[in-house]
This record gives sequence, C-alpha cells and structure tokens, in this order.
Amino acid sequence: MSKKDPLKSRRIFVGFNSAGAAGIWSFTRVLRRRGYQIDFYGMGEISFNMPVDFLLKFSDYPLRSFIQRFIYFFKILPKYNVWHFNYMEVFFFYPLNLLILRILGKKIVCTFRGSEVRSKLRMKIFCFLADEVVLTGPFLVKSVDRYDIIIPYARNVQNLITQTNKSNNQKLTVLHAPSNSKVKGTLYVEKVFKHLNKLYPQVEFKIVEGLNHDALLNEMIKADIVIDQLLIGWYGGLAVEAMAMGKVVMAFLDTDYFQFVDFGSDLPIINTNIWTLKRDLEMLINHTEDFKRFRIEGMKFARKYHDSKKIAEKYLTIYRGSDE
Repeated sequence: MSKKDPLKSRRIFVGFNSAGAAGIWSFTRVLRRRGYQIDFYGMGEISFNMPVDFLLKFSDYPLRSFIQRFIYFFKILPKYNVWHFNYMEVFFFYPLNLLILRILGKKIVCTFRGSEVRSKLRMKIFCFLADEVVLTGPFLVKSVDRYDIIIPYARNVQNLITQTNKSNNQKLTVLHAPSNSKVKGTLYVEKVFKHLNKLYPQVEFKIVEGLNHDALLNEMIKADIVIDQLLIGWYGGLAVEAMAMGKVVMAFLDTDYFQFVDFGSDLPIINTNIWTLKRDLEMLINHTEDFKRFRIEGMKFARKYHDSKKIAEKYLTIYRGSDE
C-alpha cells in the first residue's frame, strides 16, 4: 500500500504572473492533475495573455490599492500552507508580508527569475525570510546571497513537439522575438539582420515583439532558426520552446555558468554573441545540412530537462521540504 502524500492535504499558493508565467502555468497544471491543491495567481495585467487561476486587480490609487491588497491577503491567508512567490512580488510591503507568513508558520518558497535580483536589499530580505530559494538558471548564482536549488524553466514540451510543421516551400526564416529588447540585445540583432538581408535575399530575417503567447508560437512554427538573447549569458524560455519545436537555437552562453548545472555540456544551442552573430548566422545559412542534428538534439534536451512533469517533481520536493 502506497504511503499517502501529506502535501495533498495542504494548499499551495503560487504568485505572481510578471515573469515566467508560461512555465509556472505548465508545472502547476501537472500538479493539479495529480491531485495537489495548487493555485496560480496573477496580479494586474496578464503578460502575453498567459492564463492564471485567479486574476487580482486592485485600485490604481496607492493607498486604496494597499488597503485592498492587505485585506485580500488576510482573507486568503488561512487557506494556504505553502506560499511560493516569483519575481519577488508579494501583496504589500514585502518585509511585513513575508514576516507575517513566517510568524504564522507558513512555508515560504522564493523563485528568482532574472532582473529582479538587482534590487539588492529586497533580494537579501527574501533570501533571509524564505525557507527555500530557487533559481531558474545559473546566471543568477553570483547575484543572490544564497540558493537551495536551480530548477530550469518548465514547458509543456510534448504539446510543443506537435507544433513543428513547416511548409517545404517557405523561405528559410530567422526569427528573433524579444520579451525585452534591451535585455535580449535586439539592437545588435537588428544591425546584423539589416546587413545580411542584402546578402541573402532568399532568407527572411524577422523580428517580432509584443505578441501574445499563442501568436508567438505560430511565428516560431514558421521559423528555422530562433535567436534568443545575446547579453545575459544564458538561454530563456523562448529557447526552450524553440528547441522543443525542433528549431535551431542561437544564444550567448557564458561557459562559466556550466559548472552550476549538470547539463551545461549537453546544451544543443549555438553559442553566439554580439561580435560573432553575423559570422555564425552566415555559417548556418550556408550549411543547412547541419539543421537536422541540432533539431533532434534540441528536442531531446527539452524533453530531458524542461518537461513540465519533471519540473513539477522538483517543485514537489521543495514544497514538501522536511516532510519527506
């Protein structure tokens, strides 16, 4: 007889939706299907039209908004045992919000996802008060006071694999779809595209921004090569989706980060940067016979390291903590 999981008798709060919504939605769906009481909350505008279980909207006036958030937090406080915050977003004044949870014996999980760690004081307080600190990638290791585990981005990989069809008579297409053009190095991509567009009229060089998630996936279906970011030193959720869909992916990878994960040497991403992008793109355009190898390796990599079922298992371990 299998042992009953005590976590299934508890409720898990996950918020909010400013960053990583696609991954959060996918792994929380896995846990819901397995019988865990987990709710994904969004606050304010929904980035890229991503779904949430509960969307909270508060007043635009600061004082009224604070009161509304304060009241709502205490309304749902007894409901949840585990509180998982992403992007360092909470309901109100973060030291007080976290301290209340801590005093009441709630488990606090914090996932750092990117640029939010630049707020050093805020980061330090989250690290101090959280029971578990998670990073989505090794590019954040040197920016935080502590962390317990690196859990990669989650995606519904199997669903993405079914969306790989492209008509054979279409042009070779190179796509760049930044969520934040400054962070992703879009200015450099634009310059390279402008130059190569004259040399390779048979290739379509495309930059799209501000699309909802479904529209973005439709653009990726039509692409052959997807350029992620050129500045951060690691790859993002877009690269994961592109690999799962069998696309050739390019990004800047800082090899110093490989030591912090067990799959650094397995990455099937073409390592490029702002100085070598033109040369690397031309190499790909002139050697399309290499595409098949990158496509196969990328799809395998996405299944192995980013599938939402595997990421859900990692978060279960974090949510259980000392109960295991």
